[in-house]
Parts: sequence; structure tokens; C-alpha cells
Amino acid sequence: MSIQMSHERPAEPLRASTIDVLFSARSIAIVGASSDPSRIGGRPLRYYRESGFTGRIYPINPSRKEVQGYTAYPDLASLPESIDLVIIAVGAELAPQIIVDAAARGARGAIIFSSGFAEMGAQGAALERDMLAVARAHGVRVLGPNCLGLAHAAHRQMATFASFVDTLPLPQGRVAIVSQSGAYGSHLFVLARARGIPIGAWVTTGNEGDVTLADCVMHMVKDDSVDLIGCYAEGVSDGPAFLAALDAARAAGKPVVIMKVGRTASGASAAQSHTASLASDDAVLDAALIQYGAYRVPTTEAFIDLIYALSRRPPTAGRKLGVLTVSGGAGVLMADAASDHALTLSAMPAAIQRHLRERAPFGSPVNPVDITAQALNDMTLVSDHLRAMLEHGGYDSVVGFFMNWAASPVTGPLLRRALADGMRGFENRTVAIAVTAPREIVEEFEASGMLVFEDPTRAIATLAALAIIGERLAVRRPVAGEAESAASLPLTMLDEAQTKALLAEAGIPALLEAVVQTPEAAEAASVRLGLPVALKIVSPDIAHKTELGGVALNLRTGEEVRLAARRMLSSVRERAPEARLSGLSVTPMAGAGIEMIVAARTDPCFGPVMMVGLGGVFVEIFRDVAFRIGALTVAQARDMLAQLKAWPLLQGARGAQPVDVDALAEVIARLSRFAVANQGRFETIEINPLLVRPGDAGPVMLDALIVPAAGVAKEQ
Repeated sequence: MSIQMSHERPAEPLRASTIDVLFSARSIAIVGASSDPSRIGGRPLRYYRESGFTGRIYPINPSRKEVQGYTAYPDLASLPESIDLVIIAVGAELAPQIIVDAAARGARGAIIFSSGFAEMGAQGAALERDMLAVARAHGVRVLGPNCLGLAHAAHRQMATFASFVDTLPLPQGRVAIVSQSGAYGSHLFVLARARGIPIGAWVTTGNEGDVTLADCVMHMVKDDSVDLIGCYAEGVSDGPAFLAALDAARAAGKPVVIMKVGRTASGASAAQSHTASLASDDAVLDAALIQYGAYRVPTTEAFIDLIYALSRRPPTAGRKLGVLTVSGGAGVLMADAASDHALTLSAMPAAIQRHLRERAPFGSPVNPVDITAQALNDMTLVSDHLRAMLEHGGYDSVVGFFMNWAASPVTGPLLRRALADGMRGFENRTVAIAVTAPREIVEEFEASGMLVFEDPTRAIATLAALAIIGERLAVRRPVAGEAESAASLPLTMLDEAQTKALLAEAGIPALLEAVVQTPEAAEAASVRLGLPVALKIVSPDIAHKTELGGVALNLRTGEEVRLAARRMLSSVRERAPEARLSGLSVTPMAGAGIEMIVAARTDPCFGPVMMVGLGGVFVEIFRDVAFRIGALTVAQARDMLAQLKAWPLLQGARGAQPVDVDALAEVIARLSRFAVANQGRFETIEINPLLVRPGDAGPVMLDALIVPAAGVAKEQ
């Protein structure tokens, strides 16, 4: 699934009021209220009653005078007072008029359970547009349609028909789940509660006709009863609002954990541009999450593990990990997992190692610290080794492996006390253990302050995520300044020479270049510019010139240039007879360096997206690229470069001279400002290759391409 939702939304989103009323309404009407507490229209009525809600509930049911102990009313007009919120659990075709009637009674929010809207095709989409137009006209915010509603423990809101509430009422927890899927949002709630995670707020957005995932995340950021936000997303319909919500969450110190499903590559203009094929919707979303401080998990298991950990411990300050084990084999497995997740296993100080070796002569005090099964005879080995690691190891977190010891009625209490003793005085440090034990025993260990996992590799993956989240929350997103550029992109299709000239105006370094019409003029230009030279065909219709015989490099004499030009014109005319030819480009050879790709793409959700990576003819093979959103600072551009596998090459691998990384970062930042200043005029802007040369020679663009936005005129 693409980042954009598949159904149409209204031309203008509803923003007349906040969505607070959805979560904190004090007077609620339920249209379609049922006396049967198991039916969709009966469940929210029962849930409200059982939650201790102290506001007013008005069932709307023209066939009954009483519903589940509440006085029922035939319609909204018959209500004795105004209402804050209407819950709609009747046929979709009735929704527009219900919105009108509810607004007349003062309602500023509506939650629509009903299906039969945009998810059902064109006819349903038209009905949804009509209903939302009515809501917009009356200033009513709409959650849904086709959603399971919401629940919020702090406000005793139970505007949902989700079946999990039958057995799992909301606790007064400080964790919120925001889900676009009602069914999977319910599944996550059940799994979270089984893990002991206190979910205090839960909302599903359904079709997102009005209220979006971004709106709900922003609401949870502002909600003082919420500290942690977990999201299940199928798509992002409002990119700027989504990024603003993530930015606000980071500023508030509230971690956002996202499980985003649907991985597709964008096919737009892939034949013309490497950027379009590499900058898939999913890759762009990953970049946005990194840039704006959120954390993406790949699986449900990882989602629950991380929400569990963050609900009990804050993110860690660094990546130094200590491993404590009673099994050498498990220690090796855990060391491998730490390496896989970029955690550092630094050794214990030598003096402490000597002391610990005296305490456990058959173990290993390095890191992993192996105390062996001797601990069964002397549990003080556990407390002493753990305390030494926390006090002297400098570890941000420690993970221990103790098999099934916790489940033993004899060993379990001794192990728990030993671990608690070792942690005493280091409550600010995160300690996790991997054990197998019944839930009630796990809760006893958790009550002593430690995180408990069954699988040590999952524990380490979670601790790595805590470290990454700590790093991201510590970053305050720098502002790149005004997205201004000296150059403006014309609404025409440009050839390569025109493209490079335009980008040079924007501050991108370029070689001296002559565009000529004949082989003889090419020869003369080569002598004037200085041999050896590169010769290329120039055409607005040819994106990849090499395949057509349109590139000749390192021509050392004027005669070579003239002959190459003749062959080139003949080849291109034969193989691309419809292509318009602007002439021949002659440039000096740029010398040695590393070929990079620096590009911008207009993403339909997030706008201009920057891409940098290893370039040249191998860009599609190595696919070593990094992305960021919008106008960038030089520091942000440098961070992109450091993300690449090719980063060691730029720094001078194997004794090679380093390239000017700062100058390369400056090029990325300048192109990002140019892209943002020309937003809406292009699909992709691609410099490939940008030759990054050693020392202070600086980068220089060797080829460039701009693909205009759809609808831009292609005639010169």
C-alpha cells in the first residue's frame, strides 16, 4: 500500500475545531443504541456504564423508551439538552442527516462505526464526501467512518464496540495506541495487556475521512495522561501534519513507536530516473521517522517488546551494553545479537576483572561476564557481579540470562533478591533479564525494577531500540532557514546542459562546458578547454546517454574528439530518431574521485525528499542511499552521508586520501533548498554522477537530469 490512503478525502480537511471533544465528551448520544449489550449499538452503552462514566448518556432508538436502563429518545431533536458527541451505529446512508441533527443539538464531534463508505468503492466514496461536507459545514469533527472508535481511561470514554473490552477494561495507564485498523488495533491491545502493559488510551481511525493518524498522535502528545504512543499504520494521508505531530512528540519527550505495514516501490518515471525507483514510499517513510525522532518496528512482537520496555523504563543514554550470563554459549549468542544491533560490549576494567575472577574462578569476568552455574550454590555471585558491572563497567544497560531459574520455587526467590540487591543504588540504569517463568513470577521480577523477556536476543534488540530512541529524542531538529534559491525552475523540459547551468546558478559546482553543433566545432572546443575531454550528446529526450552511444570519455586529441562526435551523432540518430538534439557537450575531464548521486524527489505525501548515495552506473546495483525530508542544514546532510555504507570510502579507506565531505554536504543542502523553493515544479532532480574529489578539489556535477512535474510543458 502506498503512503497515501487509497480513497479520496474532501478537498479541504476539517480543522474548524480540535478533536478534544472525541476523548473528553461529557454528554453523548448513541444513534442506533441497542438493548442487546452484545450488538454493535449496545456495546458502547454497556461499556460506558461499566467504566464509571459520570456524564450523560442518551440512547437514540425510536422503537424503545428504555435501553439498558437509560431513558431512550426517538431522535436527536427530542433530547432534553445539548450534547458534545454523537456515536453513529446505523446505516451509512443515514449519517449525513444525523450529523446535521447532532450539530443542531450542539455536538462538535461524531464517531461513526458504520461501514459502507469509501472502503466500498465509488458510490460509498461519494456518500462519504457528502457526509464530510455536511460535517465541515457544521463544524463537527468526525472519527471514522468504518472505525471501532476509541477508549480513554482517564476520561472514562468508551466510544467503541471492540470486543476486547468485555474481558480487558482499560487501566489508568499512560500508554496510548493509535491504529488505523480497528481489528489489528484490538489485537495489539490484547497482546499488550497480556504482557502487563497499561494501555490507558486507544483509538482507531478507520477511513480517516476527517480525523487522521496524525491528528490522534498530536492529541496524545498534548494529553497529560499519556507518556508513550504506539501506532499501527497502513498509510499516511497528511504528511506535513504527521511530521508536525512527530516533531511535537520529540519536543515533549514522548517516544512514538510505529508499526507501518505495506512496502511498495514507486513506479513513477522509473525508466527516466534512478531517484524515482530508489525513493520508494517505504524508504521515504523510514527517513521521515528517523529525521523526526520516531522509531519503526518490523513485527508485532517487536512492537509489544518495545512498548513494554518503554512503559517501564525511559530510553537509555547510550549504546554500551553489559552481558551477565550463567551460560557461556548464551553469552556468545548474546554477543552476536549485540553486534547485530550496533551495541558496544566494552570489557570490564582490568582491576575489577581480577577481583571477579577471584570470586568466580571458573567464569569469565570480561564481557560477556559468565558466572557459570556456580551461582546456584552462591547467589551472591549474581548480586556482586551485577553491582560491579553497574558501578564500574560504564554500561548504559545490562542484560542477564538465567534460563528457567526464576520458575523454581527454591531458586527463583533467591535469584530475584540477588538481582534486586545488585541493582540497589543504580535505579537509573536499565537491567533486563531473559528467563522462562509463569506470568505471576515474571511480575514479581518486574516489581523489583527489571525488564523480563523469554528470548535474550529479543531483550537485546529492545535495549538497542531504547538506545536509538534515546539518541533521537535528544536531537532538536535544526531549522534549515528559508528555502530560497537564486535559481528558479522553468516550466519547460531542459536538456543536460541547461539543467547543469540552472543548478550552477543554485550553487552546485560545475565544469566549464561548451555546447556545439558539429564535430569540427567539438574539436575546436576541446582544444580551447584543454584536453583530455569528455564528449556527450545533449538532448532533452535522452536521460541515459551511455546506452545509445552518447558518451565518450578521456578523448586526448582533437582528432579523437572529431571522430567520436561523428560516430556519436550517427549512433544516436539511428537508435533514437525521434529525440531532439541540442548539440554536443564538451567538458574537461574532471579527474579521479568517488561518483555519488545527489537527488531530490517530490513525494506525494511529504513533498521534496533528498537522496544521496553511491552513484554512477552502479547506483541501482549497490542501492546504497539515504533520504531526508525538506530543506536541510549542512549538519543534517553530513548525517545522511554517515548513514551510507560508502561512508568509509569518503573518509579515505585503505590509505586513500579523504574527499571533502563538508563540501559534499554543502551541495546536498543547496540542492535541498533549491528543491523546496521549486516545490510542485518537478518530479525528480538528479545529479548523477556528482564526482567528489580528494583533498580540497571539491565536488563537481558531471551529469544532471530534471524530470518536470506531471503537466509541465515539454516543448522548449
